[in-house]
Amino acid sequence: MTPQIKSYLEKTDKAYKLSTFRIFFGLLMLFSLIRFWSKGWIETLYTQPQFHFTYYGFNWVKPYGNFVYFVFLICLITTILITVGYKFRFSIFIFFLSFTYLELIDKTTYLNHYYFISALSFLLIFIPCSAYFSLDNYFQKKESINVYKWQIDAIKIFIFIVYFYAGFAKINSDWLFKAMPLKIWITSKYDLPIIGNYLSQQNWFHYLLSWSGMIYDLIIPFLLLSKKLRNFAFLLVVIFHLLTRFLFPIGMFPYIMIFSTLIFFDASFHLKKY
Repeated sequence: MTPQIKSYLEKTDKAYKLSTFRIFFGLLMLFSLIRFWSKGWIETLYTQPQFHFTYYGFNWVKPYGNFVYFVFLICLITTILITVGYKFRFSIFIFFLSFTYLELIDKTTYLNHYYFISALSFLLIFIPCSAYFSLDNYFQKKESINVYKWQIDAIKIFIFIVYFYAGFAKINSDWLFKAMPLKIWITSKYDLPIIGNYLSQQNWFHYLLSWSGMIYDLIIPFLLLSKKLRNFAFLLVVIFHLLTRFLFPIGMFPYIMIFSTLIFFDASFHLKKY
């Protein structure tokens, strides 16, 4: 191990960032599960269908009747424990297992952000997100609120990869030179006020959105890493994800990404929230 790597691995930072991340993650997951349950999607997607399209190697993952409600309940309870930071490592581990189990039941319900949540929750198992402002910290009466810097950077790298890969995947002839499949997705929004005409009929607007989406995904992680441009970058994050939430039925993902990017802000920014 080189001295530079050893020095980096020994660097510490305040745990405020991880606490903010944990609280918002837990609350958003709690709201998402309540929303899913209240809309009756457990029944329509899991218990009612007689056949499920399982993933290769996971044909043993099935809803098993009303057992799926029990799994949802366990998953929901863990989001509360994650939010308050109680038995965090155990809670996030159970959340990862239960959420991933639900995701693997049927591939036709697949969404990119379901995979994102599973992968992120697995990463959080190894990160001390309850080191500050949590019941774990309160009961253990820890005086130090420092964590290793690499533990915070691991989440940053994860989000960086999500954005950059999304932009890289858009570098293809269909997306850039045919505005596809974006053109198909947004033309149905003709009834929206003000922009409905542009979405449904203006070809140049389709290309503008396609190219803008690609450029945004490629540069936003670098802007978030820049201290001088971070506030501007966060404004772009909010505008972009609220726009995608407005145009597409993608659930909680826009809000998850908005609050996840707060991890890039300095510890002093997070301390003001407590």
